[in-house]
Amino acid sequence: MRKFNVIAGILGLGLGFAAAAPAANAASLIPQQEGEIRLTNLDVLDENQAIDTSGLGFSVTSLEFDDVEAPGIEYGLSRLFIDDAATENNYGNGFIKFSTGDAGTNAGFGEYWLRAAAIELDENGNVDKASEGGKLEVGRFLFEFERELAEITLDFFDVESLGSGILEVNGQTVTDQMLAIGPDGNTQSLTLNNVNSLVLQLGNTNGVGSGDGVLISGVQAVQSVPEPTTTFSLGALAVAGMFGVKKRKNLKK
Repeated sequence: MRKFNVIAGILGLGLGFAAAAPAANAASLIPQQEGEIRLTNLDVLDENQAIDTSGLGFSVTSLEFDDVEAPGIEYGLSRLFIDDAATENNYGNGFIKFSTGDAGTNAGFGEYWLRAAAIELDENGNVDKASEGGKLEVGRFLFEFERELAEITLDFFDVESLGSGILEVNGQTVTDQMLAIGPDGNTQSLTLNNVNSLVLQLGNTNGVGSGDGVLISGVQAVQSVPEPTTTFSLGALAVAGMFGVKKRKNLKK
């Protein structure tokens, strides 16, 4: 599979400045470090590896997802990580392990990715295990932005199965933002305007504890234009833009 790079121009950015004229501002949503994203509704597995996104102007909540293909498997809330495929990672004393170059991945070494990890529950509804040891990158997440995004474009790469896309925008269900099955290496894009929040479905399962996951890379953003006389910090600016989503294939157990 070929590798895609997402490039976004920075039109205006600073740690703190007074906007003298209307301009679009862009910044990355992916911190350049590995760790687990601190979700609003789940404690991280290791506080020493926690990443707080509030400084980037957004929060993330993990949501339950129904898996009609797996009646015998109950999934809980997925976790979300920032990962570099060039390194091995261990979270929760082995509960989730990321190897160097996981099976099926073509993520570039030295690049940082948003990576979901599906979690299975036991018959009593308690957390049992991470699917494929954390290598099943499937999850549903609510992203809430502190400031409205004038425009956000999501580029999905190599989508070869149904299930990935946008389920809600600004609290309203949408039905026309799901991606079709495409050939190997295909690119599909979704563009949204005036976004305060969105629900993103990443990948899908196949009913036997494995499935087809995705990664998010190159997250950049363009925010609604602020008032010309208002001063903003980087944290207030830093959300809006372009999502690049690259598919990862997972092997059956």
